[in-house]
Amino acid sequence: MVVEEVGAEESVKDEEKVVGAAAEPEILEEAAKDIVSIEPESENQTTINNKEESKTEKVGQAHSQKKRSSLALWIIIPVIFLLGAILGGVVFYQRGVNQSQATPTPESTFVPVTTPTSSPASTPSATPNLSKYPITIYNGSGIAGEAGKAKTLLTVAGFKVGSTSNAATYNYTKTIIKAKSTVDASFISSLSAALGKSYVVDVAQTLATSSADTVQVVVGSSKAQ
Repeated sequence: MVVEEVGAEESVKDEEKVVGAAAEPEILEEAAKDIVSIEPESENQTTINNKEESKTEKVGQAHSQKKRSSLALWIIIPVIFLLGAILGGVVFYQRGVNQSQATPTPESTFVPVTTPTSSPASTPSATPNLSKYPITIYNGSGIAGEAGKAKTLLTVAGFKVGSTSNAATYNYTKTIIKAKSTVDASFISSLSAALGKSYVVDVAQTLATSSADTVQVVVGSSKAQ
């Protein structure tokens, strides 16, 4: 009886070894399948990660381009305004210059009007200085007080009368003017015109250079009508 139990136990052990040997290949095959199924999943995840990284890079590049374009706009707009202001200032300055250059033209047209005003200023120079030469009056008419009347006449006219006295003779009918050659002709003509208002004046005569008088007037008896 003991021998049979030992044999039975050995047969059982042999069966377990066979079953174990058959089960091990099946386990290895299932593990290999699991490994193969895991590897494609890891590869897909890598490609997904790469795509996401490329998307983020593209988004970043687009964002940086937008920033650059906006920065360029902020630079270009003030430059445009500045150029417009400069051009406006240049145009305004040119208009002011043209107006300032155009304004002197009325002044040039007004100059001929001023020139005639200067010409009358030369006319007083034509009139002689009536008090330049002293005049000595002699009474040659024989009428008392006639030299004093002639002195009053010439003094009122603006002449300078030095003294009055009687002539050597009283036979003068016309009033005679005598003057040295140094006396201006305009002075003599003015003196003749002043005396001609009351007397008949004869042609002027030249006075000797040795005479003490520069200008002499000998009053005659003939009166102007």
